[in-house]
Amino acid sequence: MTSTADNSQQAVALIKFFSEEKHYLAFKDGCSFFRTPHYFRKREDVGRGDRSESCLGYWDTERGDQMPNLVRNGEPIDIENAKSVLIYPAHEQQDSWLQSWCVIGPHNEFEQSLERMLEEFGTYFVVLPAKHIITYANLVGQASGDKVRYGLVQYSDNPLDRSLTVKDSKFSYQKEFRFYVGQCEKDEIQDKELRLQGVNNVLLEAGTLKLESPSGVVRYCSQGRKEVVLA
Repeated sequence: MTSTADNSQQAVALIKFFSEEKHYLAFKDGCSFFRTPHYFRKREDVGRGDRSESCLGYWDTERGDQMPNLVRNGEPIDIENAKSVLIYPAHEQQDSWLQSWCVIGPHNEFEQSLERMLEEFGTYFVVLPAKHIITYANLVGQASGDKVRYGLVQYSDNPLDRSLTVKDSKFSYQKEFRFYVGQCEKDEIQDKELRLQGVNNVLLEAGTLKLESPSGVVRYCSQGRKEVVLA
């Protein structure tokens, strides 16, 4: 198991959103899904879909994309009959199943993204205190039998930087933190479903969430409601 340095120091807690109450309740009951990067490449919904997820670019004729002009050693590559093209970093020949959370940090301004997160990802949420990140990763490792990694996502405007751990800067408002399980092929879209025994014991009971900015502005939100109340 490996982690990015200072993960716990940079997070007060992690928060994960759900679009439906049944998914929220299932997670608390131990049903945990890990998606593949290709799943997100093929999604088109705002916030979740990312054509550049863990890659330099992805084009798909079924989505109406115009294929790129590719050149190798000064010669054009014939992709006339290709249905899709995926260009990815040479150092990442395989992907991993991943699960996304958001970081609530002391000074990372996540509170300013709260309304957007509720809109794009759903109004139900679970909260994992930073002190339980390692425990949660252990539960994932026990359930999967695979190597587990976790860490903060970095953001960059440079397409050449994109990888499993670096996303486009336009997603920086998400303050993402990921858990990675095992390895999968680049075109894998099958989810990995795990049963995490005792996961509810490491989650914080949070019917209402309170976030305070350094300026003293307090934001409240409650399970199942889009409204954010300022005080």
